[in-house]
Amino acid sequence: MLRSAAQRGMTLIEVTIAIFILSIVVMLMYNVIDGTIRGRDLADKGLTTPKVSNAVLGQIFKDFRYIWWGGLTGDAGFLGKQGNVSGVTCAKVDFITARKSRFATAVEGSNTANQRISPLSEVGYALKANEQEGGGKWLELWRREDYFVDDDPTKGGTYTLVYDKIRKFEIAYYPTPDKSRDREGLDEWDSRLKHGVPYALLMSIELDVEEDAELEFGEEREPHKIVRIILLRGAYNVRWTTPEDS
Repeated sequence: MLRSAAQRGMTLIEVTIAIFILSIVVMLMYNVIDGTIRGRDLADKGLTTPKVSNAVLGQIFKDFRYIWWGGLTGDAGFLGKQGNVSGVTCAKVDFITARKSRFATAVEGSNTANQRISPLSEVGYALKANEQEGGGKWLELWRREDYFVDDDPTKGGTYTLVYDKIRKFEIAYYPTPDKSRDREGLDEWDSRLKHGVPYALLMSIELDVEEDAELEFGEEREPHKIVRIILLRGAYNVRWTTPEDS
């Protein structure tokens, strides 16, 4: 007795066709999932770089926003100079800010709110060699903070790491426009010699976000570049009161 087509088993050709169709469906699904993952990774990388840049810049901008100058012996209070770290020419800057101290305290080891508040504190930014990563390619940006302000606001304090994949950190200093029309700016600034703080500064930073392990062999990544102008004109508008004035 003959069986109907529904009762007969699948032939080899039918099985082959079914497997072929299934493989096409699986390949299409893989491409969709892979594209989704790649898109997510690209979006994450696209968001990570601005986050890192904003975090680094935000730290520096807040300190400069509340810059304070005046009243120290010999007009000390602001010192910007060039140095060399691992063969890279880079900036080092120290100044006084009225921003509330973030890490340094009046009493070592204390974390109480009252002992973390300083009306004025010393702040500085400098690069150090990154000996852990990048094969010497990267440098570390460190922030110095001293709770107490003395006549030499360029030394002492507590150091905290800002970012560890820095390639470049340069600052050009500009006097008030009525005193100089220098377009290039000055490499160094000492308030003891200039008798004041710069009118503005031009800060250039180059940094990396991703690890080199993510690169293909022989591929070279272009660093993320940041160039910002910071106006310090507000420091000229703050009059330092002395006991004779009160």
